[in-house]
Amino acid sequence: MIQTRNDELRGYQVGAVRAELRTLTTSDNREGLLEGTPHLHRRMNLFRIDKAMTGTAQVYVHDLDGIRADAEEQVDEWLPRETVHARLTSGWTPEGIAEYGHTELSVMWFQSPAQDPFARLATILDPLDWTSLARFVPFED
Repeated sequence: MIQTRNDELRGYQVGAVRAELRTLTTSDNREGLLEGTPHLHRRMNLFRIDKAMTGTAQVYVHDLDGIRADAEEQVDEWLPRETVHARLTSGWTPEGIAEYGHTELSVMWFQSPAQDPFARLATILDPLDWTSLARFVPFED
């Protein structure tokens, strides 16, 4: 597992909002897999994704509909080997909130190890609407 934290945060434009990357983690999604099929692998990843989305409503999974469709059709092709998780925050807060805080969004996707996760993140974020996907997190005392 590789985890990257920068003293100088990378900024990304997400719709009309500027967000900063707080963490980026990559992991091998086949680690510990002794046997199986591409279809079973997709189903296991969908189970993990659904569990993560149940626990945190502000997780955006890139191409989730495509992954679900492929699982239903029993596509016999492996998902790309790396799972990437990014957590971003922004000073933007929804209208009508009087508390001090920020908004945050977690993004997850699959990619090959040769791909640059920072460039891929920029491509994924470009068409998203931060204001409809991010959640407000109040500052704690």
